[in-house]
Amino acid sequence: MRFSLILMVVTAGLAQQAAKPPALVPIEKLNIPKSEESAKDADQPQAGSLNGNALFGFKDTEGRIAPAIAALARNPKDPNLYLAAARMQDSLLRFNESIGMYTEAIEKFPADYRFLRYRGHRYLSVRKFREGVADLEKAVKMVPNSFDASYYLGLAYYFSGEHAKAAAEFGRCEDQIKKPLAVKKDLLGGRSCEAMKDDVNSMVPLQYWRFLALRRSGDMAGAKKYLDEEVSAKLTVTSSVPFYDSLLFFKGVKEVNEMMVGANEGTRDFLLRSSGVATYLFTEGERAKACGIWARNAMDQNWDHLGVLNSESEYWQNSRAACSLYGAAPKPQ
Repeated sequence: MRFSLILMVVTAGLAQQAAKPPALVPIEKLNIPKSEESAKDADQPQAGSLNGNALFGFKDTEGRIAPAIAALARNPKDPNLYLAAARMQDSLLRFNESIGMYTEAIEKFPADYRFLRYRGHRYLSVRKFREGVADLEKAVKMVPNSFDASYYLGLAYYFSGEHAKAAAEFGRCEDQIKKPLAVKKDLLGGRSCEAMKDDVNSMVPLQYWRFLALRRSGDMAGAKKYLDEEVSAKLTVTSSVPFYDSLLFFKGVKEVNEMMVGANEGTRDFLLRSSGVATYLFTEGERAKACGIWARNAMDQNWDHLGVLNSESEYWQNSRAACSLYGAAPKPQ
């Protein structure tokens, strides 16, 4: 009964947007814009999806990048200006440009872990998961108390299909809440694993992925034990509500209609919740339902979102053999 309700809620949302397909373009048809909107708003393609769609950034219509580049040109020895300029590119999904800037900064400031951490993150965005793993492993080795480096390394393992490694890395960071590292590295303004004890809005996303990684690795007993013993149902969460609502659903505290309330189809909120539901269903043996949700989410135009990355990596890579039994994902027109 629970799975039937899940499918009703999720597929009802999917049907609402069926008349408005996402603005994706096959790579071999880059000169044929999907719509007037995509032609107007799109910058150069920044990546290709695992299904061969071109993924576009945005034009800098407000001129936000030029001032950041100019400030860097005036003081190229300031790592913070490199970071600011690259992150401005990130804000417009111009990841090719930002990855190039992070690469320059890694060469200029080899002791600054932040550039490996950010480049590793952006390698995930452009579907270069193994490159992301390599960067983020180096960043974690340099600064093992960095929450951000650990969190994205866990995701890099997860999207690469190394779910046991992902669960272990998330656990290594979360364990620092109870047992802080004896030697703490300078985070240069970043978040620490230990600080999660006072920052539930950072802790809850990590717990979400740790739980799913345990299940995807096949450790169902470990996932249940972790959920029962470590995930509280009494937290006050503000900025990570989709992650927390999903955890409460996994715990059985919330029914699916409560968990999905307000998460309208086409929103990033919906992507996070529904992709997690699909993972849960898949690990319960409900593979046709899971693959159906992943297939649709993998085609969403919010291509930088973790819910899309999760769905795409599952449908077209990690669970491709299983999902191929239930039909191919829709192609762009």
